[in-house]
Amino acid sequence: MVFESWSSVELLSFFMVLIRVSTMIMLLPLFGDKVIPANVKVLLALTFSAVIFPVLKSGGTIRLEDAEIWTSSSGKLILTLAGELLVGIGVGFASQLVFHAIQIAGDFISQLMGFSMASMYDPHMETQTVVLGQMFGALAMLTFLALDGHHLLFRAMVETFHLIPQGGAGLSEAFKSSMLKLVANTLLFGIQLSAPMAACMLLVNIVYGVLGKALPQLNILTLSMASSALIGGFVLLVTYPGIQSGMSNIFAGYFDDLKQFLVVYGGK
Repeated sequence: MVFESWSSVELLSFFMVLIRVSTMIMLLPLFGDKVIPANVKVLLALTFSAVIFPVLKSGGTIRLEDAEIWTSSSGKLILTLAGELLVGIGVGFASQLVFHAIQIAGDFISQLMGFSMASMYDPHMETQTVVLGQMFGALAMLTFLALDGHHLLFRAMVETFHLIPQGGAGLSEAFKSSMLKLVANTLLFGIQLSAPMAACMLLVNIVYGVLGKALPQLNILTLSMASSALIGGFVLLVTYPGIQSGMSNIFAGYFDDLKQFLVVYGGK
């Protein structure tokens, strides 16, 4: 099938698929990374849309009868276009939350270890971030790839057309609750990953407080900066397998939560 043989309705329907896919690719983890050139993202979106459109059309997911309805007037066409953009933005934002949770854990651990002053530019986030935050982000992406997360993302993009047909996005109260749940889980996952370090640093600070009262002549500030980094590094080394296992568990439930979010988003 070539573009020249398509009718105007087929071209508009394909254009809506391209809008949704390209918006998701711009925001999804890994594919939407800011270090990936824009022309590569455009080529990926166009190729993926051209591959899945005939499949969705032959499978009945995309019906030209429905497309003729929302192409009958300019108002319906604009509303459908806005709906496809909202689907792509919503799915992309929800997909990024799990990586923000791990980034939060890395930033929090860096604060506890006294690394907050050792910040550097992160090209992925285009902002200043602490060293451990970047390390946790890289570890999360490697874990994500090891679990075939990139394949699941492609599957999720196709699944959106089954769960949310063209022009079928709904912003109900259930959608708002689902989005709030995803955001709350982001903070929860970040706290859970950083909990061992937080507990250890709390004990260390208690010891510093006792030493400061028992030995007033001891320079606690100078001592704490070096010892917190050493103790924190040791705890991080010991708890590293648990952190990696925690990331795997987060990603394991991540796609179930995302699918549930898509079901609610489609108003089903």
